[in-house]
Amino acid sequence: MDYNIYSKDVTITDSMKDYIDKRFSKVSRVVNEEKVISMDLRLTKERAFYNLEATAHLPGVVVRVEEKGSDFYSVVDSASDSFERRLKRFKERTRLKHKNGIRETLESLSSKFEEDKATVVTRRKRFTIKPMTEEEAVLQMEMLGHTFFVFINIETDEVNVLYTRRNGNLGIIEMSE
Repeated sequence: MDYNIYSKDVTITDSMKDYIDKRFSKVSRVVNEEKVISMDLRLTKERAFYNLEATAHLPGVVVRVEEKGSDFYSVVDSASDSFERRLKRFKERTRLKHKNGIRETLESLSSKFEEDKATVVTRRKRFTIKPMTEEEAVLQMEMLGHTFFVFINIETDEVNVLYTRRNGNLGIIEMSE
């Protein structure tokens, strides 16, 4: 599987690159390589801690995992394992969506989200808002690992915010002019 490695404050040696290749090669067994539009790995080091962020762009969805730790090899291990689990969960969700219908998928997803209690803006990102169904938005939110997701509802052509409620259920904020 082809991917780009970006590093900050870390010099990636050949042995580190080989280890990353070895661990992330099993990801190609989970998802068909033709379906991966692009995949990036971002490795940073802050003090004595490594941070590895793996992002894959698949048709209609972005899958992202971030792991931190003091040992480079354990961070790569846990990131590749988490990434593989998330991709398997994505495949299962899309299979369930087509097999059992949307309602069962939404009910099973609602119990899997955790609440993030950040109170200070520490990062700013810019995304393109795409038209999609509520079910696709739920799937996209889970693949990103976020507690909310902004999208254009394809049925109403309005901006909606999908979010995880404190009780673990999902909520949607519908905006109109």
